[in-house]
Amino acid sequence: MTTPTQGQPLGMSDFFALEAGEYLDRLDAVLQSDAPPAADEFVRLSRALRGSALMASQQAIARAATGIEALARAVREGRRAWDPGTKQIAIRAVDDLKIFVRRAASWTEADTAKAEALAAQLEQLAGRPSAQVRAAEALGLDAGARAFVAREGAAIASALDRAGKALSANPLAHDPLQHVLKAIQPLRGLAALNDLPPLPDLLEGIERAIGELSRGSAAPSALVGELFQTAAGSIAHAAREVAERGRPDPEGAAFRKFAGLLMQFMESEPEVVPIDSLFHSDAGPHIVQRGTPPARPATLGRLELVSHGEHLRQAADSLERAPSPTQRELRAHTLAGTFRALGGAGGPVAERVAEFAQVARDAVTRGIAVNQAAVFAAELRRAGDILSRAGAGDEAALAAELAAVTAAVRALGGAPAPAVPESAAPVVSIESLAPVAPPAPSLAAAARPSAPRISAPRPAVDEPVPESADLVGSWTAYERLAAPGFGTASLDVLLQGPSADTGRPITPGHRPRGAAEPAVVDIRTLLYRGARARQRAQELREAAKRVNGDELRAIIDEVCDLVVLAIEPE
Repeated sequence: MTTPTQGQPLGMSDFFALEAGEYLDRLDAVLQSDAPPAADEFVRLSRALRGSALMASQQAIARAATGIEALARAVREGRRAWDPGTKQIAIRAVDDLKIFVRRAASWTEADTAKAEALAAQLEQLAGRPSAQVRAAEALGLDAGARAFVAREGAAIASALDRAGKALSANPLAHDPLQHVLKAIQPLRGLAALNDLPPLPDLLEGIERAIGELSRGSAAPSALVGELFQTAAGSIAHAAREVAERGRPDPEGAAFRKFAGLLMQFMESEPEVVPIDSLFHSDAGPHIVQRGTPPARPATLGRLELVSHGEHLRQAADSLERAPSPTQRELRAHTLAGTFRALGGAGGPVAERVAEFAQVARDAVTRGIAVNQAAVFAAELRRAGDILSRAGAGDEAALAAELAAVTAAVRALGGAPAPAVPESAAPVVSIESLAPVAPPAPSLAAAARPSAPRISAPRPAVDEPVPESADLVGSWTAYERLAAPGFGTASLDVLLQGPSADTGRPITPGHRPRGAAEPAVVDIRTLLYRGARARQRAQELREAAKRVNGDELRAIIDEVCDLVVLAIEPE
C-alpha cells in the first residue's frame, strides 16, 4: 500500500488505498477469529469495500468485492455453512484483495482477469441467491440502489411529518411544503423508480396535494395534517421494504389509507350552490329572468387541446396497466389537474370540453375510475382521440363526438342528467310587482305637517294588522312610530338619546331642561391594565398561530405594549 509524501495532499487513489486497506484489515480480523464471524458485520464490511471501490472507479476491484459480499450473504442466509474450507477461501480472498488494492495505481489487464476469476469463484461458492435478492437484482437494484432509496425515503418521510404537524397547528404555514418538494427531487431522478410501484404514484399524489394547498384549498387543517403524516408513514414503510426485500408492497395498508385520505382531500373543495335553492319553498316568483353566463376565457387553443388529448390517451393506458386498486385510485386522481385545465378551454367546442371535464372529474370522485377502470379508460381514450384531432378537424363534428363521450361517462355511474333550464318559463312583468297605493289620507292627517311616506302592500281587508315578527308586522310598527312625523336628521339628537321628561326621542332643535353636558372620559382609563392586559396577551397568542407576515408583526408589537401595561395596577 502506497503512502503519500509528507505535506502532499491525498489524491483519489491514495484515499481509496487508505479506506479499502482499513476495511480489509477489519475483515481479516473478523475472519481470523476462532469463533464463527458475525454475519451482519461480515456483510457490512464487504459491502463497504465494494462501495469504496466504486467511488474510486476501481471497477475490477469492486467486482471482486461483489464476490466476497455474495459469500458473506450466503453465510448469513444459511446457504453456505461456515466450515474450515469456507474460512480458508474467505481469508485467501481477503489477501488477494489486499494485493489488488496495492496494485491499483499500476493496474494491468492481467489484474483485471485475476479479479474477475476471484469474483466468479466466490459467487459459485455462495450458490444461488435468495428470492428477495433475485427480485431486487431483476429490477436492476443492487445493494447501493436499495440503500439510496432507503436513505432518500427516510428524508422525505421526515419532511412530510414536519409539514403535517406544522399544517395541523397553522393551516397557513406553507414553508415546510417547499422542503418536501426539495426532498422528493433526488428520488424522482432514480431511473428504476417506475419499477417500484406504488412509489411513483405516491410521490405524484403528494405533489398534487401540495399544489392544491398552494392554490388555496379549503380543506380542513385536521385532514391536511393527517394526509401528510400518513404520506410520511407510507414513504418510510416503502423505503424500508425496498431496502429489505427489493420492492414495496403495492397493496400495503399505509398506501390504501393515503389513497383514501387523498380522495377526501380532493373532494373537500366547496360545491357551487344553485341560486334557486336559496329561496323559500313557496309559489314565488323567485327567478324572474335567468342571467347570461359569463363568456369563458380563451385560455386553451387548438394546440393545447391536442396536447391534452395525447395526455388523456396516455392516462387511459396507465390506468389500465395499474396492477392494484390502490395504484389505480392514485393514478385516477392525478387526472384532476387535466380536467381543471380543460374546464377553462376556449373556442367553439369550449362548452362540450368543459362539460366532459366536469363529468369525468365527478366520475373520479365517485370511484367509477377505480371500480370500472376498463370502461372508464376506454371512454377516456375516446376523448383523447377526439381532442387530438382538434388541430384540423371540424369543430361542430368534434363537439358532437365529445358530447357522446360525455353522455357515456355520465351513464357509467347512473348519474342523473343535468337539469336543462326551461327556456319557456313565464317572465313576470315588473309592473305587477309594484305595491298597492295607500288609501287617501284623512283631513286631519292632511292638516298637520308630514314627511315623505313609503308605500307598502296593505291587506285587502281593512282590519288591524298585528305587529308580528315578519315583514308585514315590522312595517306596521314602522307606520305607528312614523305617524307623528320626522324632523331634520341630526347626529346630536342620536348622541343625546331619549328625552328625560318625555321618554321619547328628542326632536331636532329641542333640548331637555336641565340637561347636563356629557362627562369627558380620560382615554387612559380605556387601556388594558393588569389582569385584562394579560388576558388580552393570551388572546393574541392564540391569534398568532393562525397568521403570518404583516399581521403577525402587528400582533407582536401589541404584545410588547401589553407587557408594560400588565405590570401597572388596574
